[in-house]
Amino acid sequence: MNKTEFIAQISKKTQIPKSKCDLFLNEFRALILEACSKGDSINIRNFGKFSLEEKASRKFLNPQTMRYYVCKPKKIISFKGFKNFKYAVNK
Repeated sequence: MNKTEFIAQISKKTQIPKSKCDLFLNEFRALILEACSKGDSINIRNFGKFSLEEKASRKFLNPQTMRYYVCKPKKIISFKGFKNFKYAVNK
């Protein structure tokens, strides 16, 4: 399911216009990015937790040149679903 289909499903189930659903989804994403970039985490009860994690630098091999390179450390936003969310998915 892509973003357009997701918005259409939300609009259909809630009877809210697609434009407002799209606006909500964009603002939700922007707030998650804003909060995580500040180092905060977002906990949504019965859904999951969005948080910022830092990946360490690592070495990797380019198989064509057989040379090792170092990847810089980077920050990523991770999502961890809560137990009841996991149980609903794994029924």
